[in-house]
Amino acid sequence: MAGEHAAYRVLEAGERELGELTRMRLAWSADHGFAATDDFPERMRRWWDQQAGHRRAWVARDVEGAAVGMANLLVFTRMPRPGVADLRWAHVANVWVDPGHRRRGVGRLLMETVLAWSRELRMVRLVLNPSEVSLPLYRGLGFRPAHTLMRLDL
Repeated sequence: MAGEHAAYRVLEAGERELGELTRMRLAWSADHGFAATDDFPERMRRWWDQQAGHRRAWVARDVEGAAVGMANLLVFTRMPRPGVADLRWAHVANVWVDPGHRRRGVGRLLMETVLAWSRELRMVRLVLNPSEVSLPLYRGLGFRPAHTLMRLDL
């Protein structure tokens, strides 16, 4: 499933995009004050392999084909219950756009692609943990606060 925009397109990431996802994750980390480590590409590879089958990722590309944004999600399947259809939902994470391409619709295009994929697979909900700056984007797409969740940091 691909999203289209005059200057950008979004495609589901496969094995070939792991290097670009790694580069963009490093850029996201630098934006948030995390230093790169020598083993990071290897850790990304392990994550990619371990999450196969449950994880999906997308890459946004500009007209020259450069990767300028990413998003991923992890699919959860609820334990079956008698009399209730099996349900799946997803946690969206790591939506990131290169600073030089922000405020041009790339984040929205990524999320519209994620939403279309999720609807096609009949997910019952998407959840995410937005940054303050991304709240208008997510609200504009119909996301609302989830007051029923709890959390325990370990």
